[in-house]
Amino acid sequence: MIRPIERLAFVALVAALGSVATGAPPAVRHVSLVYTVEIAKLPADAKTVELWIPVASSNERQTVRLLNESELGAGRFTADKKFGNRLYYRRFEQPLAAAGGGDGAAAGEPAIKVELVYDVEVHEATVPEAKKLVATNQVAPGPEMAPYLCDTRMIPIKGRITEVARGIKLPEGEPLRAGRKIYDYLVDTMVYNYKAPGAGVGDAVWACDSKTGDCSDYNSVFIGVCRWRGIPADHMFGMPIPPDKPEGDIKYCHCWARFWVAEVGWIPIDPSRADKFPEDRDYYFGTLGSTWITLTHGRDVVLEPPQHGEPLNIFHAPVAEVDGKPFDGVRWLGHYKDKQVAISN
Repeated sequence: MIRPIERLAFVALVAALGSVATGAPPAVRHVSLVYTVEIAKLPADAKTVELWIPVASSNERQTVRLLNESELGAGRFTADKKFGNRLYYRRFEQPLAAAGGGDGAAAGEPAIKVELVYDVEVHEATVPEAKKLVATNQVAPGPEMAPYLCDTRMIPIKGRITEVARGIKLPEGEPLRAGRKIYDYLVDTMVYNYKAPGAGVGDAVWACDSKTGDCSDYNSVFIGVCRWRGIPADHMFGMPIPPDKPEGDIKYCHCWARFWVAEVGWIPIDPSRADKFPEDRDYYFGTLGSTWITLTHGRDVVLEPPQHGEPLNIFHAPVAEVDGKPFDGVRWLGHYKDKQVAISN
């Protein structure tokens, strides 16, 4: 069962991004970020609350410093075993009031509140080989790529995905150019509509049939077709920092995909943005701008420690369980502020 919060978080980024295309974002973005997680109210009979919060981490494109780690000693930092997503886990037990919530919480205060305070520097990253569409060879991936080649609950490779993949007529033995052809197919045939009934949970079969949806739906089709072809592909999730606003709230997540080519490495693509901004089609193949803070990746995620519920179709936001059962009453909000304004190239 897909939780309602998974559906809500893929609402279009209209509030955050407006209609501004990001074809020429700043080369570097340096921001302070406060990520606030709250549970406003708990069931009266709640005995335990478990909370898992995704934690942004440094990678080749972004440098992340968690500034208030010393204040988070009541919980612990972990990582999921399949994808390595970093997490902050905290368990609250009775009396919940003593843990900052429950009936003992001050009037108007949330039952539970956790803040993560970051310093983040994000760089635009481009894969030159993707821009040149260089010739590449199909190489059998190593065992470490197994998580990026298999079915997931909402990306089954056989059936509808196979039909679509065969219809695209991908070039033989050319994984990079095959990726571009899948990308172009999505931009040419799908219509962005985050309000479409069924959109927002990354159901690849539904997206193949409806030819619409939001970023999660576009990328799920891309991932499915790549995996059908034996090309490792992954689903990436992150938070927007709009280039036209030096300060603001972050209320929604965005997602993109990446695929792996042995001679090149991971190549990012963002077909839903390319569909919304056709003039930037080439930009969104092989470039990930400084306007996104990478947060998590992967599908069917088992948290650490493992949640009692089923694997998460999409893990891009805090997850809570009350007395061992999924709880939808957890909310998050990010607030960023530029520490320096980078000059566009």
